[in-house]
Order: sequence, then structure tokens, then C-alpha cells
Amino acid sequence: MRKKDDLSGLSQLLAAFSQTSAIELAVYDNQLRFQAVNNAAAAITGTPAEAFAGRTLRDIIGDAAPGPEARLRRVMERNGTPAIEVTVMLPSRTEPGYWIEKNFSIQGRAGRVCQIVSLAVEVTAHRKLEHSFHKLAGELLWTKSNEYRRLARQLHHSIGQYNAALATSLDRLSRHCREPEKIPVLWAQSMEVLHEHMQQLMLTHIQMFSELIWRRP
Repeated sequence: MRKKDDLSGLSQLLAAFSQTSAIELAVYDNQLRFQAVNNAAAAITGTPAEAFAGRTLRDIIGDAAPGPEARLRRVMERNGTPAIEVTVMLPSRTEPGYWIEKNFSIQGRAGRVCQIVSLAVEVTAHRKLEHSFHKLAGELLWTKSNEYRRLARQLHHSIGQYNAALATSLDRLSRHCREPEKIPVLWAQSMEVLHEHMQQLMLTHIQMFSELIWRRP
């Protein structure tokens, strides 16, 4: 009966997160073997979602597995960790990727961990934006000016605010994974807040590069 309940809950969870391509969902058993992933999580590895079941992180992402595995083991010990930004070098990519990741465990009736759920949203584009700004400013020999420092702080602050809001959203969603019918509504509410932060980030982006171009010799 317990196994049937687990499968039913897993199906409902996958259905809830199939409505968004932004959130990557992975569900593991207590041996850290995949039980299921949604299409968003499968897409970043190039492996079909149906091919994950029963496999390990090392089977899927090879030498990039130790970091994610260590974070999942900490969740088993602590029953959950705060959402954080993580860096992963996937074998399918030539540069590191950045994600806001939230991992938490689901316990059975005996209080033992039976599943671990991982929610993640990629923020690589934001970090690339920050790196591009520093690179361009360096090429223009502008990195010692007070204006550069001001804009660099502003960009870092805007990205930090967006990532913090995203982490809060994932923490909130994780508390309702036993009520998957609520997830689409909660994510829609979160998107309204994230949209405001994204607009501010884009305004900062436009301001920064406009000033850099204006100062180009």
C-alpha cells in the first residue's frame, strides 16, 4: 500500500511541475537513485526523462556528480537545507552553469527518509551578464573608476535580490509538495514577484551597458 501511495504522490508531483519549464524537478529514492525527473530537468542533460529511473547522478552527469550527491546526503541527515546558488559543470556544456537549488526529504510513516526532492531554476544568464560587464569594463580600462564600482555594486545587488526572491519561492514550493494541486497557483504568485525583480535587473543591465558604450573611447 505504501509503495502505491508513493507512486501516486510522485505522479501528482510530476504533473504539478510539468506546467512550467522554468523549474527543474528531480525525485530520488533513499539510495540516491532517480525515481523521476520532469522534462525541464531532463533537457539540461540531453537525456530523455524516461531514461532516468533507477540510475544515479554519476550515470547521468559523470564527474560532475560528487557535488550534487554531497548536497543530497546532507538533506538526508538534516531533513532539508535552505535554497542556495550552486555551480555545476555539466558534461554536455563547455562552461559552468549556475542554479538556485532547493533539496528536501520526504519521510515515510516510520519517520525514515523515503524520497529526496530537488527543485532548481537556472540563473546562468544572470551570472554571464555580470561577467560580461566586468570583462567589457576591463577592456575599456574603466575598472578603477568610482562609476564602475557603483554600477558593479548595483548589478550585483539586483542579481542578489532576484536570486533571493527565487530561493524564497522554492522554499515556499517545497513546503507544499505534499499538496501538488497548490503548486501551479503558488508558482504563478511567485512569478509576479520575480517579474518585478527581473524588470529591475533589465533596467540595471540597460543602464550599465549604455554608460559603458557612452564612455567607449
